[in-house]
Amino acid sequence: MAQNKPRVVVVGAGFGGLEAARKLARLPVRVTLIDRKNHHTFQPLLYQVATAGISPGEIAAPVRWILRGRRNVEVLLGQVTGFDLVRKTVQLPARGIPISDMMNGRR
Repeated sequence: MAQNKPRVVVVGAGFGGLEAARKLARLPVRVTLIDRKNHHTFQPLLYQVATAGISPGEIAAPVRWILRGRRNVEVLLGQVTGFDLVRKTVQLPARGIPISDMMNGRR
């Protein structure tokens, strides 16, 4: 990924997060998607898995597989613990992910 592009951080790989990452992948930005799990589960069908109507593999898919082919999307496994608005970072337990400040022209 080109380092001179602004970074957009999406927290969560639910329906909203995945759709946001897909739409943002079309733009000239670096997208970082952070989620606690490495898979997306279609929960409305969990009852069919519980009753052996379908297999678990039919309602769960790896997030990286869902976003495959999008070169400007990076998927990180982790739990967001907070946001540092002064330093403009998304906080994870081990590190902070910087966010570009496009409003002021800084990167």
